[in-house]
Amino acid sequence: MSNARQVDVAIIGSGLGGMLCGALLGKMGYKVLILEKLGFPGGRYTTAEHRGFKINTGSWAVGLHGQSGPLMQLLNSLGAKVETKVPGPPHAKLRLRGEDVPLPQKGQLRMIIEAASGDSREQERVMQAVRRSLRWQEPSDEINCEEWLRQYTDNRLIHGQFNFFSRSMTGTHYYDIGAGGYFRLLRNFGKHGSLTAMPRNGSKTTTDALLKLLKAWKVDVLCKTRVSKILIEDGVVSGVLADSEAGGAMEISSTVIISDAGPKETVKLAGEANFDYGYLREVNSLIPSTAAVLVFSYDQPLMDYDGHIQFIETERLGTAWEPYHLWPEYAPAGKCCLYIYGTMKTDNTERELELLIEECKSNFLGLDKAELVASLVFKRDWPVLRARPSHRVGVKTPVHGLYIAGDAANPDGWTCGEGVAISSRAIAEDVESRLSPGSLP
Repeated sequence: MSNARQVDVAIIGSGLGGMLCGALLGKMGYKVLILEKLGFPGGRYTTAEHRGFKINTGSWAVGLHGQSGPLMQLLNSLGAKVETKVPGPPHAKLRLRGEDVPLPQKGQLRMIIEAASGDSREQERVMQAVRRSLRWQEPSDEINCEEWLRQYTDNRLIHGQFNFFSRSMTGTHYYDIGAGGYFRLLRNFGKHGSLTAMPRNGSKTTTDALLKLLKAWKVDVLCKTRVSKILIEDGVVSGVLADSEAGGAMEISSTVIISDAGPKETVKLAGEANFDYGYLREVNSLIPSTAAVLVFSYDQPLMDYDGHIQFIETERLGTAWEPYHLWPEYAPAGKCCLYIYGTMKTDNTERELELLIEECKSNFLGLDKAELVASLVFKRDWPVLRARPSHRVGVKTPVHGLYIAGDAANPDGWTCGEGVAISSRAIAEDVESRLSPGSLP
């Protein structure tokens, strides 16, 4: 094949996982090539312009833990310049019984439980169970978080708060996550906090910073290039076949392939016959989480607050914020905007969006005259997460040299970009232990 290339590492997909792996290995001196089927890099971690509004393709923040989290720490160590602002104080407010209650940076859960319940014995019973689960023995994953909480209270608002945390951080309802997995996530939020950093131009700010580093380290990113097959010889990867809109058919030789295309697509590209039954069963059991984002436009601000408002009394509406308070460029001149994140309870997307819009309008009366400029649904091949917490795969596959990057390989207790940062670093460290830069003939 005339259009043949040889690299140390070939990466399928330029989402956050693919770019972080590319940056880490490029910095180490490896010859890296990233192949992206779309016409732009970033995947679910970039931003598009729509009628003057900045619409993120997925993630809205640079990590869930601010500067102390794994993602910002990794970006800083790489030298990525990501311009962010932190809202507040307060960082977040709780909509409770029609009032917006400021939330403290620490002790949020206790404050919410106290505000939601007028029964001091109930409050202490729930908090004792929480402390025991965090500090001594976490609950079993044989029950879900809702079942665990029912042992201590039937308070609708307290249940709403526990469900809100799961929905907002994973797109998964608390009855769809094991109780142990729930508390492993909660423990990391207790350690690192949830001071969300908001980027200037949406997620594209992070993507652009990483692309600048990739260019400096001579990592090529080829967009509009679709991988058609992962080549495997005797259980070891040898490269990929791809078709580029600009350059035609390509054969890339490499003994390290990192796939940020998701485990199911990776198995499809490599062929099921190359994986053992147990791994195929793991992959087939993965369930992506779903959510929706709505963007409303109007002429006058609905509030004078630059942070998030979280909702625990609604079934779908999760968080709302007016980002132009922090970054005016999120909306065109003379316009205001409200960004809504909500989850869905069924697979009937049209009906779920209708119900979410109804919840938004009942909580923000000014939306009656607002225009809905965008509605994005994250599910199936473009989900919130490719795998729910406690049901994910490791970074290594049974095929030697084939790795899985991205949120389907998030380590236990971590979610979204924070988990992607940890798994990306693990992949780079494993590659470094097995292959020296430039060691291919």
